[in-house]
Amino acid sequence: MTAQQYKHFNPSTYNLDVKIATVRTGSHCKFNINYHIIWIPKYRKKLLYGKVKMVLEQIIRGQCEDLKVEVLALEVMPDHIHLFVGAKPTDTPYKIVKQIKGNTSIQLRRCFKWLKYLHFNTGKVFDSLWAVGYYCGSAGHVSQEAVRRYINEQQGKDVFEYSIFGNNEVKIGDFTQTKLTEGF
Repeated sequence: MTAQQYKHFNPSTYNLDVKIATVRTGSHCKFNINYHIIWIPKYRKKLLYGKVKMVLEQIIRGQCEDLKVEVLALEVMPDHIHLFVGAKPTDTPYKIVKQIKGNTSIQLRRCFKWLKYLHFNTGKVFDSLWAVGYYCGSAGHVSQEAVRRYINEQQGKDVFEYSIFGNNEVKIGDFTQTKLTEGF
């Protein structure tokens, strides 16, 4: 059902094989650091479509330019975002996500006042557009097959399933702590 609803993040569209394998150069180093970042709106509401989607893509690209991280791939779906970036060794995923999520939440809710209410009719204003958590996976040329397989497996799925414990209980998009602590 979801396969007809919208197409998922497709690495062949972005020629990720080449982009992942690219070794970049800093003033005193050579590096290949890539992060696959996924985050969702609060309550996984389907808010990211039409003009909101277009503006969001521009804001994300602008923030990545400010952070000096290279956008390798970007897909905005109605209820989640895939961002694949190439970063420097001094860039931490936390800082990248914090700036992008914070800035996009503020700017989008200034442009589209209805996003403050997340499509609820209660009149309650929500303090943020995004859910608290996010997924971040690292990828370099060594693990490009694993990233490609993971992304290809997402075709037609409701929730992103990625198991860090060797089972399918942990789902990206389900940011509850109980799922993470049960395995220990």
